[in-house]
Amino acid sequence: MNADFKEKPQNHEKYLQEAKRYLPNANESELRAFAERQLSARRRVWKLKKFYGENFCRLTRLHLLAACAISLGRFCGVSRVFDEIGESLMPVDDDLRPTSEDWKIYAQACQNKMPVEVCDELWLTAHFKDIERVRTKNLEEKFYAESALHKNEPIWLLLKQHLEVTLGVRLMDRSAIAGLIPHETAIADSLSLTVKKLSTAGIQLVGRYVNESFRAVFDLSNESDKEILTYRQNAFDMTRYFFLSLSVSKIFRRGIRERERGSRAESDHWNLLETVLGERVAEIDPLIREFYGNPSRFDVTATLKLETLPAKIWSRLLTLIFGQGLFETNLEKIPARFRIFKRRDGSMHFIRELYCNGKYRVFDSDFVVENGKLYEVFKDLNASVEMHVSPLEDRGLSILGKKILFHGKTMPSIGLTVEFQSRVENEILKIDGRLQMKPKTKFGRFFARKVLQRPQNLGSIHYVARRKTA
Repeated sequence: MNADFKEKPQNHEKYLQEAKRYLPNANESELRAFAERQLSARRRVWKLKKFYGENFCRLTRLHLLAACAISLGRFCGVSRVFDEIGESLMPVDDDLRPTSEDWKIYAQACQNKMPVEVCDELWLTAHFKDIERVRTKNLEEKFYAESALHKNEPIWLLLKQHLEVTLGVRLMDRSAIAGLIPHETAIADSLSLTVKKLSTAGIQLVGRYVNESFRAVFDLSNESDKEILTYRQNAFDMTRYFFLSLSVSKIFRRGIRERERGSRAESDHWNLLETVLGERVAEIDPLIREFYGNPSRFDVTATLKLETLPAKIWSRLLTLIFGQGLFETNLEKIPARFRIFKRRDGSMHFIRELYCNGKYRVFDSDFVVENGKLYEVFKDLNASVEMHVSPLEDRGLSILGKKILFHGKTMPSIGLTVEFQSRVENEILKIDGRLQMKPKTKFGRFFARKVLQRPQNLGSIHYVARRKTA
């Protein structure tokens, strides 16, 4: 029994009167059950606000929006199973402790001020698993069986509509959990269906939220329990979260863009170096070969150095235009994550994420071998770079950008070169990437050095990679 019924009998009549308004034909036992469940739903809103206030990501606004709408609609009061579903989707328990290991990881990332994009992804991971547990418990089927007993009651039709525009549109969650598609793609697909349903068959449901919100604005009653928000506060919060949740459009766009990135491939291995170098691959340290076979098996930090003002300007401009790049030069040992995905054609899709004091920077490309040559391909830009791969004398590796192709056509060389040299020191892999101005002709070198006053080294990025521990 809810604590308010145990410890605060002065509120009984108020809560029972509310129950009678929504269940006019119910008996006393059913009215008490309605009141208890409704109080639990309202307390869940408070717990969500408390937890998400300290552990924010953009998707928390959607969860709060839904929780406020359910509370105002009295849906959990009406349906026992609906209330159970709401409880199963909570990230915290009554003591505000995370309900699963995934929610602990999410909260820790928020406390560590990780970029919001990372927190969004961790939220989706935890939430999708909660959704899967709801399905494992067959709560959707139980709800529809419960609603079949009330098929002629209007409020039950609205309950079914709400479930259909939330859980009912979650068609791709299992694929996301299995790593076959990005979490952002799954939620983007669900959001598209939700908006479509709400704008067509869900008009009555939206009307219910609006009517209850309007009624709540004029409800000036106070609650004696600080952990229960008034309906008036719920109404204001729902309106606020509706407008704030528009920021989720960024996640939607990311989900659409990453739709074709492929499936997670932490356990796969690509023989890129072996294919390109043949027998000469034996001249390279095994740790380097292991890294280029699948970089996602390594923990990585990065440091960027831009030596000239033009390099800094171009780096920032490319980041803003293409969404890829890095221009923070005053940070040392930037935390990074390398992730590998397998395209449908079997090629490696390589994502390098760097976390720069709460800012999310990403490089996104494919690595493929064609006719014995290694290419880094940027599909979004219709560009690729032919790479020259060669062993170094100290069992290291050099990967040098040889030529740039745009829409399949070779671009003219302007003397810029990009080279990554990899070496192993005490079981630690160090990768030094350098952007240099190295014209091939004497006139070009004279023009760059004497006329433009450009140094040879324009910028560099340094990665330190270690095998992940189990």
